[in-house]
Amino acid sequence: MTNCDNMKKFFKEYWPYLTLIVFWVIVGISVYSLFGCDRALRKENEQLREELARQQKYVPLKRDTIRDTVEVVTQQIVEVEKIKEVLTKEDKELLKDLNTKVSALESYQTLSTEAGGEVVLESHNTNSQDENKEDTMLMYKDAWVDFSYNTTNKKLQFACKDSLAIVVEKEFKKRFLWWRWGVKGYQVKAVNYNPYSTIRYSSYMKRK
Repeated sequence: MTNCDNMKKFFKEYWPYLTLIVFWVIVGISVYSLFGCDRALRKENEQLREELARQQKYVPLKRDTIRDTVEVVTQQIVEVEKIKEVLTKEDKELLKDLNTKVSALESYQTLSTEAGGEVVLESHNTNSQDENKEDTMLMYKDAWVDFSYNTTNKKLQFACKDSLAIVVEKEFKKRFLWWRWGVKGYQVKAVNYNPYSTIRYSSYMKRK
């Protein structure tokens, strides 16, 4: 019997099984493609939703200074029907860690600050563990920062303090003399007392 005859006999005997195998291979490829596209689409939608949430949260800051050096920023409060719509993935993870339900939120605020500046370190000699040796310390301290640098062991110790005050103010629709009525919206004022620190970003969402 030739090889051709053997092949014909093989296909004739096992063609139902071969057909079934081909069928399931096609089904498997189709399902994989479908779910793969679905995952990609879900990921893209999630990225778009995250970007939209960030854009909705962003409101430009109006900066001012009181008492010569104290910084104040003013920002319009974003009022939303559902706070969930303006929460990012990071916000939701934080709420989860705090064991706080999104449905229980009345308002949500984030505030970012950055500290920096220039100070002059003064030299001080201190006793070392080695009796025959003294450590040289470079130090600076005021009400907000405390720096000390040991030039012998190269260790820098520092402490920074900050203090913020948050004021939520109602904006009235109409005014006449000392009368005010109607609510136009709300704005938040953040006061940063630390002269080395600057408010870089702020957002405040409130449920309508």
